Amino acid sequence: MTPQARPPAAPQADPRPKPRAKRLRTALAATLGALGLIVTATAAQAQGPRQHAVKAALPAYDHVVIVVFENKQYNEIIGSANAPYINQLAQDGASLTGMKALTHPSQPNYFNLFSGATQGITGDGCYTAQSMNAPNLGQELIAAGKTFGSYNEGLPSEGSTACSSGKYAQKHNPWFAFNNVPVNTGKTFAQFPKDDFSKLPTLSFVVPDLCNDMHDCAVGSGDTWLKNNLDSYAQWAKANNSLLVLTWDEDNYLGSNQIASVFHGAHVKQGAVSGAYNHYSLLRTFEDMYGTGHAGNAATATPVTEVFDTGGTQPPGGDLKLTAPGPQTCRFNQACTVQLTATGGKGPLAYSATGLPLGLTTDAAAGRITGKPWQTGTFQVTATASDAANATASAAFPLTVNWF
Repeated sequence: MTPQARPPAAPQADPRPKPRAKRLRTALAATLGALGLIVTATAAQAQGPRQHAVKAALPAYDHVVIVVFENKQYNEIIGSANAPYINQLAQDGASLTGMKALTHPSQPNYFNLFSGATQGITGDGCYTAQSMNAPNLGQELIAAGKTFGSYNEGLPSEGSTACSSGKYAQKHNPWFAFNNVPVNTGKTFAQFPKDDFSKLPTLSFVVPDLCNDMHDCAVGSGDTWLKNNLDSYAQWAKANNSLLVLTWDEDNYLGSNQIASVFHGAHVKQGAVSGAYNHYSLLRTFEDMYGTGHAGNAATATPVTEVFDTGGTQPPGGDLKLTAPGPQTCRFNQACTVQLTATGGKGPLAYSATGLPLGLTTDAAAGRITGKPWQTGTFQVTATASDAANATASAAFPLTVNWF
């Protein structure tokens, strides 16, 4: 167990009178000197309404690119002569045979995939940009110290929140709805780094325009667009610890909402994968890859593990992961508690945190940051878990302390 910092020796009394403010600062400094930030804990407390007996074994990719297409049934894509390139990727990688969209029309499915809920969206109308603050994949990745981006074909300019422009449609781009995702992460497709894929964010979405996503044009148009624009990334991904995922928002209303989903890249097993999955499953998979929290209904979804060559599951004691708790808010000089959650590793686990406001420390027994903060503002906190084998895992999150 990591020892707690010892309180400093009591200062000698100064017979000279001091101004009240100076005396207060001196007393605070003496008290705060006794606060320690490094603690130990037993295996971290699990969070969420559903827990698994074993931890999903998922690759921690350097880059993941997710391409979302539109309004096609499963059998219009998989096995279709109209989509030769997509079927080539499926044969070289993995294809989900039981993947279904959750609803109709398009826009709610995009919100389900990105935030684990429709956020009250029921149609395809233009939403109010930056009006939501619910947890979502972009926010979670950024809080965990990863990077997020989207490449939107036809977007008028980086960060544009326009409802439409030519063949561009905002309804296929949910990230602009959330004020906890910087608008400048929403880029034009022209900004996709085709010359150097290592410049890609940790995870990014690619959304073709209304023709190339198969909404207004034939399957073959989207298939050709994908080959012309992303085949070089698909091949690069296999040799560079990266992943390409293709999925659809919904079917064409004429079936059971079964849609195609294809995984291609490093650590992907070849073949068809059965099992009932949906957009929440995909979201949960990406979250588990990077040890983030779980947005909305992803908390109870089953992640897609069978497509990877890491064995599907591994027993506790595998790779150490620390889950970022997401943005936190506390009040000045009021009790504040933030739970840290780690999985895997060889116990006992030890936790540390940097960037905390004065007045906060960590509970050694429960793995919680606790105390009464004596500073206001937004603090970028980095929490680290280490195990008995000297493995470490870190996660970052913002903690805001308000006056009231």
